[in-house]
Amino acid sequence: MSAQVLSDALWGALAASVAMAVASSHLPRPPLERLLVLVRRLEANRAGYVAVLVGWMWLGWHCFAR
Repeated sequence: MSAQVLSDALWGALAASVAMAVASSHLPRPPLERLLVLVRRLEANRAGYVAVLVGWMWLGWHCFAR
């Protein structure tokens, strides 16, 4: 198994787990909070806001700047 295949498999597993967490948050009695609620709670203070901003910048750089 090459490193590229392993990397793709790990990213696919990560994406699937995030999709399952988002889907489960929309159940009638959700075991997890919705993603928007978590982001708003993080952005409530300045350090959390900066962390979310840096996270979006990192994601944009690594996914779209190639």
